[in-house]
Amino acid sequence: MPDARPTPATEFAIRLSSIDALFFDFDARPVAERVLNDDVHDHLLDEWEGLRDNRPDTLVVYAPESERRHTDEQAVCAAISGDLRASREPLRRAGPLSRRERMALWIGIAFFLASIAASTGLERLTNDVIVDGVGQGLVLVGWVALWRPAEHFVNQVVPHYFNRKRYAEFADIDVRIDWV
Repeated sequence: MPDARPTPATEFAIRLSSIDALFFDFDARPVAERVLNDDVHDHLLDEWEGLRDNRPDTLVVYAPESERRHTDEQAVCAAISGDLRASREPLRRAGPLSRRERMALWIGIAFFLASIAASTGLERLTNDVIVDGVGQGLVLVGWVALWRPAEHFVNQVVPHYFNRKRYAEFADIDVRIDWV
């Protein structure tokens, strides 16, 4: 996790408790191919917002001196640069859905459509209030099946769409690691 300590107003920087805090915990790819975690993205966007008028030319990563010996600085800088460049792209390229998320999306849509069909079929069978209630309950369950995909759209896709322009502003910035 990035530290919450403020940096000077003219410096585009992030302070880390560990180099590993930059990346997702379970990412086993080579360091140069890893993606930044969401906390790092949020911090960089917030920092950039206050500095973008000055257009700093370097992102400084403050990392513990104790990790210097066993850290491939070039690979870490390459990972940061690669992730920032990818963040300019649509989310389907910058952060594609996992298999689980794709399956949830398709199952949610299919279940929703099936619940509408079942509800409509029940309502056509009879005008009974209880059957109408069961039909509406099925539609409600169908909507619930779409919550995860809708949450992804609202919390990931839409914000990324609006943040792409900001990422483009600093995607090609030089990255430097300062060991403290």
